[in-house]
Amino acid sequence: MPLRTGPIIGRDTDLSRLADAIGLRPTGGVQPGGVVVLSGDAGIGKSRIVGQLVTDATDVGWFTAIGHCVGQAGSSLAYLPFVELVGTIDAGHPDVVERVLDTHPSLGHLLPARADAHDPERAGRATDPGQVAEAVHALLSALGDEQPSLVVVEDVHWADHSSRDLITLLLTRGFTRAVGLVVTYRSDDLFRRHPLHDTLAVWARIAGLEHVELAPLTDDAVRELVSGVEGAPTDAATSSEIARRAEGNPFFAEELVASAAAGQALTGGLSRVLRARVEQLDDTAQRVLRAIALKGGQFIGHDLLSRVLALPDETLEAALAAAVEHHVLEARWPPAYTFRHALLGETVADSLLPGERLRLHRAYAAVLAERPDLAPASELARHAAAVGDLPTAVRASRAAAESAMAVGGPQEALLHLERALTWLGEDDLERDEVTLGASRAAMVAGDSIRAIDLLRDRLDHPGTSQHPGARADLLATLVIRSRILDLPVDSIALTDEALSLIGEEADERRVRVLVARVQALVDNGSFVEAAVVGNEVSLLAERLGLGVALAEVRTILARVLEAQEDLESVEAHLHAVVADIPPDDPLLLRALHQLASLAHRRGDLPGSLALYDRGADVARHLHREWAPWGQECRLLGGLTAYELGDWDGAVRRLDLAGRPAPQPGRTIFTAAALSVRAGRGEPVDPHLIAALREWWHVDGLCVVLTVMPGVDVLGQAGDLAAVLDLTEAAVSVLDAAWGEYHAVARLAAVVAGQAAALVPHADPDLRARAVALVDDLADRARRIGQLRPAVEKASRPKFERSARQSLEDTSRETWAWIARLEAEVLRLQRVAGLEDPPPVEELVDAWRESAAAFERYGHVFETARSRARLAAALRAAGDVAASSEVAEQAREVAVRLEAKPLLAELDDVRPGPGAGRTGTGRAAVGDDEGAAELTPRELEVLALLAQGLTNGQIGKQLYISTKTVSVHVSNLLAKLGASGRTEAAAIARRRGLVT
Repeated sequence: MPLRTGPIIGRDTDLSRLADAIGLRPTGGVQPGGVVVLSGDAGIGKSRIVGQLVTDATDVGWFTAIGHCVGQAGSSLAYLPFVELVGTIDAGHPDVVERVLDTHPSLGHLLPARADAHDPERAGRATDPGQVAEAVHALLSALGDEQPSLVVVEDVHWADHSSRDLITLLLTRGFTRAVGLVVTYRSDDLFRRHPLHDTLAVWARIAGLEHVELAPLTDDAVRELVSGVEGAPTDAATSSEIARRAEGNPFFAEELVASAAAGQALTGGLSRVLRARVEQLDDTAQRVLRAIALKGGQFIGHDLLSRVLALPDETLEAALAAAVEHHVLEARWPPAYTFRHALLGETVADSLLPGERLRLHRAYAAVLAERPDLAPASELARHAAAVGDLPTAVRASRAAAESAMAVGGPQEALLHLERALTWLGEDDLERDEVTLGASRAAMVAGDSIRAIDLLRDRLDHPGTSQHPGARADLLATLVIRSRILDLPVDSIALTDEALSLIGEEADERRVRVLVARVQALVDNGSFVEAAVVGNEVSLLAERLGLGVALAEVRTILARVLEAQEDLESVEAHLHAVVADIPPDDPLLLRALHQLASLAHRRGDLPGSLALYDRGADVARHLHREWAPWGQECRLLGGLTAYELGDWDGAVRRLDLAGRPAPQPGRTIFTAAALSVRAGRGEPVDPHLIAALREWWHVDGLCVVLTVMPGVDVLGQAGDLAAVLDLTEAAVSVLDAAWGEYHAVARLAAVVAGQAAALVPHADPDLRARAVALVDDLADRARRIGQLRPAVEKASRPKFERSARQSLEDTSRETWAWIARLEAEVLRLQRVAGLEDPPPVEELVDAWRESAAAFERYGHVFETARSRARLAAALRAAGDVAASSEVAEQAREVAVRLEAKPLLAELDDVRPGPGAGRTGTGRAAVGDDEGAAELTPRELEVLALLAQGLTNGQIGKQLYISTKTVSVHVSNLLAKLGASGRTEAAAIARRRGLVT
């Protein structure tokens, strides 16, 4: 009797945990359903315990469905386990599938056997992975409404990228219906670079997700298992030896029992034991096993196996029966077969001789070329390539890539197409089409560097017979895609060449090239010519019925309008464009991004954030979070939340939560998150900034996002030389990439601020270097404020201003930073040892302007930071009351944001000794010159603390968060010199601070 059909021994606790996790035995009004991940080594019993769970669920009336991930070629088949799952659900509940198909036609992509479900007209353009994921979640939810259901996805260590992402969505969302989801993987297969490794880090953070790790069985449990196996040795010595060698693994134990029963010695490795199991079969059965092992995957259909082996039906069936009887194979209906355990299949595959392997590949290729319905196209590609039939392998790989893209699997599509490129020669005309397809797949997957490199490689190595039109397509595509990054590309020259190759024929190719031309002209600042070409291509696209191209041109031309009209007109134009774009068109992301950017420049930060968040939602829905514009919407949404003072929201948007992310996206998000870390004074690994700098050459945005918080981090550490080094390096890279750029205003202000704080303690040479650098950056920033016209990469644009438009109207962010810069320059001049420093009254006026500008812009933290420095200036001018009032406003923000560096700066802005209780409601504590001052809010907290209230109770009384109360209490203890809350209350009473 095989172990998998016998009683479960030693797993009662594990089985109970699984049952509880999916709500199989709900109690106390708890609804059934839940999600759980089950892991363990190969042979440890995952499938066995899942099988028992399925049996138990079926016994209590649950519907069950299992999807299997498979090794070898199966890992490149997008959504393979979900095709199996959805097919099972369709067989059991076709009415549920039909209902979901009506509202989620993308589900049809997972029902290849259902012709009506896969009807292109019914599915429409819904081929994005986000819609497939939504469809699967909707199906499982509807299934749970119909009947409590258990869904299992086995062996996700072999899962394709799209399936891993979909599983993550299902685990994250969970189900409000009676749906239990169990996911299993083989933990001993994992290593640091395994595709599942990073995904597991994400799963570990999912709230409510149960993770069950199957540990090895005890020796007693193994002996009990062994005693229940038919033919097991009965002597205690052999049983103990089997238990010792099995090391708690039930599958290993069973194989060792089988060897002992056959009279074989318990020596050698497990692979020898497994081979011995196979060698018990006759030659024909072993031949069948070798064919199944080479095929790979979970199951092989009887029809395919029969055609590959070309054995008489009786002979094949006898061989299969013997393999099943000896527990080497398992069978299912409709007739299909797989190895009882993956280790058996791997052992057989490893034993294949080269000649035998080649003959089997040839047989598979011949059968699948004639009957492609018997296996996925990727299988034909694999076998054809193995025997040298490269034309067939290329055709099959392209078909497999189309299937992967159809269900939203760009990573799998890229894998298939890059394999095809390795099989195509440089002179093969098909190479151009495959390159374009691979570049598109890479772009959708978020690997923009790979997408551009693929195009450049083909353009640099065109062979001897490249078609002019194909080259024009490659050039136009490179122009559009390369602008996503700041790589050196002469887009005007590229479109010049493309236009020279296509002639005057008014066709779709001409539209593509002209769209690239318009984009190149806009990026170059040639707005008049861009408008002319844009009008030409718009008319042509409209005449040819190319709606997507027309919408793209209108979106690009918004940049031209920005140089000619007021921003209200541009905004109206973009709203009209957005209204005309279908919700599932990726172009919507770009239009929303431009609208959000426009709102941001006008100072409408809440409106900008709402639009960026909408774009991020669309990107998630389309599964294009790392594709162009989707990534930017999420990133800039995080940065806008930071400006609005929602630092927790910024962290949430910018946190990758351990998810694998393509470069340079990962670096850009890591750099963006530094703003919050710097603001809160959190420790930063010194090597982090150096690591971020490795990607500066690729994208100027990475430079900006690194250098701004980097200057603050290094400044807080007191390292002025490092501040200057980092700034000079950043300026060098940005000058080469962008020329003139608005970011110089912010950079100059931040560097000037840190220089003003550090210069008094610096040596003369370093002081002179800092002043010279700030002067240079300040001059450049002032020129930016007056620049007409402004020319810059359109992904980070500046705008020409007409006479009726001020910088405050067109770029409120830059306007605020220039005001801040002027104040910081004056501050630096007052501490730099100048013979004639500016008067303090001028400094006060400058900081008032800075605070007012940031308040109008809406930047919460920089408003508070400007107020802190205004408070210092007021104190220097002798206006202590005004200084205290402004400092209190800044302190409220600093406490809420947990901005420790700003709080430390504010601690230096206090009235002198003996001030006592002030007119602003402040109180001095202590009797010496080092007495600290309590703010009005701290006095309120102290009064409630003295009453014995907890932080939570104080927060409710004052309508502030518990976290904010905790910060106040910490400050109070420090200022009062108290070791705890009780001592603080006693000190406060003794000094008359509370009654």
